[in-house]
Amino acid sequence: MLQYALQSLLALTIVLQLATAHAAPPSGQAAAPRSTKQAGPLVVFSIVPAQAEPGTQILLAINGISDGLRLALGGDELAWRVLNDRRIAFDIPRDAAPGQYSLTVTAPDGASRSYAFTVLPLKPVAISIDPDRVTSCTSGTAREVTVQGRNFNASSQLLFNGAIIRSRVTSPDTIKFTAPNVRDGLHQVAVKNGDISSTPLGLSIVTAPDISSITTGSDHVNSYELIIEGDNFLQTSSLMVDGVRVEGNNNQQRDRLIYQDCTRMVYERHPYSSSPKELRIQVVNPGGATSRTVLVTAP
Repeated sequence: MLQYALQSLLALTIVLQLATAHAAPPSGQAAAPRSTKQAGPLVVFSIVPAQAEPGTQILLAINGISDGLRLALGGDELAWRVLNDRRIAFDIPRDAAPGQYSLTVTAPDGASRSYAFTVLPLKPVAISIDPDRVTSCTSGTAREVTVQGRNFNASSQLLFNGAIIRSRVTSPDTIKFTAPNVRDGLHQVAVKNGDISSTPLGLSIVTAPDISSITTGSDHVNSYELIIEGDNFLQTSSLMVDGVRVEGNNNQQRDRLIYQDCTRMVYERHPYSSSPKELRIQVVNPGGATSRTVLVTAP
């Protein structure tokens, strides 16, 4: 009886050993997962482009695309979309600051790869400038110039003839500055983000005198006044009247020029005759800048 029990126990042991040997994987191998589909190791084949402005779409050629895949730029997670079975895309956040970032791709199993990525400054675009003409007589807020465009930000700078001058960004499409006192002529205005500048616009600075009107003023016994209105008049401006220079500080002349402000002067004239005649009047500034010649009929 005891011998029979021992034989039965031995047979059962042999059966169990055979069953275990058949089910176990070879030594050193892990058991296969239950799923018959297994993703390969995480591989990013390309990132195009590797540097771009905010808002740009970036394409990744990648294997093992699945819902658990995660992308992060500088630690901030990104939303991505599938283009096909080997390509995904994401957009650089529009508020991303320029600089070097780490683009991290993380697989569902936690494996990750990091790649260098550069966010470029947005290229500023200058569309219009208002006013596009400023005279030397203009002062205060009247010298404020507005540039309209797009892609302006708090760090944008304004270039006047290539040099940075003080400005202020009031919105993503507006930047303002005060026109500096510079020489007469056409000057270039551009907006700069980082090392990228917009196409320049033109701003005319006008220093030459300009006559807009000449009217008759007060009439005295031996003289009368001609009121000259315009722009860019100076205390040292003079008149050319029929080729004769009339100045404000020449005591040797009967006629004289009275400066009131940069937009108004009074020509005090002492005619030899009360008969009307045609007068050719021109304003001349120091340095030789002249206004157009205006014809006036007066004594």
